[in-house]
Amino acid sequence: MFPLELERQAFRIAKGEFGWTRSQIPQVVDVLRSNNLAILGGELWWEREGSFWGAIPQRQGPPAVYPWATNLQSGESWPDFVQRGALDALAAVERFPGPEDLPLDVAGRVLYNLTWVSEPEFAELRTKIR
Repeated sequence: MFPLELERQAFRIAKGEFGWTRSQIPQVVDVLRSNNLAILGGELWWEREGSFWGAIPQRQGPPAVYPWATNLQSGESWPDFVQRGALDALAAVERFPGPEDLPLDVAGRVLYNLTWVSEPEFAELRTKIR
């Protein structure tokens, strides 16, 4: 689904999940949106030397976790949910982490992991939850 170059440049963990850089996310979001996939949320990863952590080093205090979620609103159409999930993801990537959050001299990089779903997959998940 993703362009080969984008997929090759992604950090990928054994479970098959992707971690992308901030600059790659707009293209990732465009691909997901064009395939009518809703972004349910995401989280930040800290990648260093081929390993990753879910907690990001902070300039002040202990490492922090940066998740976000987009939930289907009552009466919301699937296309509107897809659009809102895309906009929420782009906003989260711009917001997290702030330039004042990260230590100045720490090795590694922030990656963004997204969770997405198709409309049939989402319907199946909802029936399992009920």
